[in-house]
Amino acid sequence: MAALVVVVLAVAGAFSDDGDDAPPDPTTTPVPAQESDMPDGEPAATAKPETTTVRVGGRPTAISTGIEGVWVADSFSSQARLVEGTREEPIAFRLRGAATDVSTTETGAYFALPEQQAVERRELEDPQAAGEQIDLEGFPSVLAGADGVVYALSDRAVEAIDVDTGEVVDEFRLDGFGSGLAVGDDHVWAAVDNREVVRIDPASGEIDGDPVPVPEVFAVAADGGFVWALAASGELTRIAPETLEATVAPQPVRDALDVAVGLGSVWVTSSRRSVTRLDPGTLEPRGDALPVGDEPASVSVGDEAVWVANGGDGTLTRIEP
Repeated sequence: MAALVVVVLAVAGAFSDDGDDAPPDPTTTPVPAQESDMPDGEPAATAKPETTTVRVGGRPTAISTGIEGVWVADSFSSQARLVEGTREEPIAFRLRGAATDVSTTETGAYFALPEQQAVERRELEDPQAAGEQIDLEGFPSVLAGADGVVYALSDRAVEAIDVDTGEVVDEFRLDGFGSGLAVGDDHVWAAVDNREVVRIDPASGEIDGDPVPVPEVFAVAADGGFVWALAASGELTRIAPETLEATVAPQPVRDALDVAVGLGSVWVTSSRRSVTRLDPGTLEPRGDALPVGDEPASVSVGDEAVWVANGGDGTLTRIEP
């Protein structure tokens, strides 16, 4: 999804080159408590979320929480970063080109390089070492990894990369232009032509079942037994993976940019410098939106916290639910 957001931000002139090498400047700000009952007997979210701002410099537009820390891509330069802690200086390294997205697996961090028509892999324990370039047929924009495979959304297809061999082992054709990608429930999910979400069987490479109509859809996320589709209108659609039945959230998030799922909630960022936490059972917002940085283009959920990449001010926001 980061690639689509970056185009919008670039046209708006939201970024500048200042602060690319600025030192970390973390600050901590408490936000109001939020309460909601979780589905399936999960405990209510009663703790006050705490936000921490980490300055990384540059224009962070895509992130992935994984082994070793938070990996940061910059769609406007070849500079990438690894954030290991909120009060430690990020590790900076240069890729072969500007990366529109990043995904991590147990074998490495993978960066989508559309201008190079490739994906670059970096070692988790030594990101500054020379990376491995994996050439693709198309121009990758969005990545998603799971079960030994990294999937790259390239134009009108999804290319599958075997993480053990570093080779492209399959290609799934789409019936339109893809903008969002996710992996969940043993399937690959793609947003196509800003009008529908398709379920792809990775074993056959075929679209499995009828497409799910979602007007203006541009991003998808998968976790917790559901697939979540975010539309340009701010409406969030919850899709049951088995039946492909869809339910639309009752309250749209205005000026939505990205969606992620985890830690018992659905997280939607907005260009209004905020992230909204929604109850996955009721689809209702949990309290007021949480403040983040400028142009929060990407959100990723880790084991203990939610991270937001704020491309407009060169920072990351860490949220402890």
